[in-house]
Amino acid sequence: MNALTAISPASSDLATAWFRDVIAAERNALSDFLRHPLPGISETVALIARQTRPIILLGVGKSGHVAAKLAATFSSLGTAALFVNAAEAAHGDLGAVESHSVVVILSNSGATEEIIRIMPLLKARGCLLVGILGRADSPLARAVDHLIPAEVEREADHIGMAPTSSTTLHLAVGDALAVAVSRMRGFTREDFLRHHPAGLLGRQMIPVSTLMHQGDDLPKVERSTSLVDLLAVMSSKRLGAAGVVDGDDRLVGLVVDGDVRRHFQSGCDIQTATAGAIMQTSPQVVGSGANVGDVLLMRSATSAAWLVLPVVDAGGVLVGMLHTNDLMQG
Repeated sequence: MNALTAISPASSDLATAWFRDVIAAERNALSDFLRHPLPGISETVALIARQTRPIILLGVGKSGHVAAKLAATFSSLGTAALFVNAAEAAHGDLGAVESHSVVVILSNSGATEEIIRIMPLLKARGCLLVGILGRADSPLARAVDHLIPAEVEREADHIGMAPTSSTTLHLAVGDALAVAVSRMRGFTREDFLRHHPAGLLGRQMIPVSTLMHQGDDLPKVERSTSLVDLLAVMSSKRLGAAGVVDGDDRLVGLVVDGDVRRHFQSGCDIQTATAGAIMQTSPQVVGSGANVGDVLLMRSATSAAWLVLPVVDAGGVLVGMLHTNDLMQG
């Protein structure tokens, strides 16, 4: 193999073209698949959705890596799934396959020796076999109960041999199957978050009531509060904001640091200024029963930026204040 030479502008352009060619080839594989009819897909989705025992994702080599990823996707979307390496199945791993399980087989050639070897054992257990296969005229295609033909015209690499377009297509088909099953089962966003208790996903299930500043830590004033007193409250509570409430503690406005600065810059009389004159009258709020995921979803759906978010109960009473930094706690 020749040693790499210094990258010239011309060779840089060529490398970029090679890079783009692979993406284009894999995109074309997906587009070609969608142009074909998909007979039996709805029956396959319904078959898996009805299962009460874990489904099995079976593969070896690169297809095994795809199968392992798909097992994780099915599980995270509410369908219990296990990956079994076909090469290990005959050496004890077949014990993970219960009788009458649904087994999803992944193979580009449709003639994978390790899988063919255990097919009689799977059939003897009454397993229902679904094939995501690259050849519709292959031995495995003839043996499965439900076939999803996923053939590519060519692999995306320059020698046309490395699993690239085929693994991308099989991964996409498996993802589509997992999502369709999940939707048929009525799997919800809340269900998804319960399946991911760790990290940022897990934090989304935390109720805002456990993170918000409340009680003595809650900065709140009335409309008539003077600017001097308002600043004292905002400084002591260290949130850079204060909720403005009426006599029944219902939220009527919000004052943040920026509102005070703008008031100073406007040349208004500082001595007579009150919270009611400075406040935002329609601040964004969140309900006390919300969780962090609800807040993140609300923030992504609006272009308005905020650092603090008032938390109100069903009657509009200010019960807490949430700072953006609080969202990363827990």
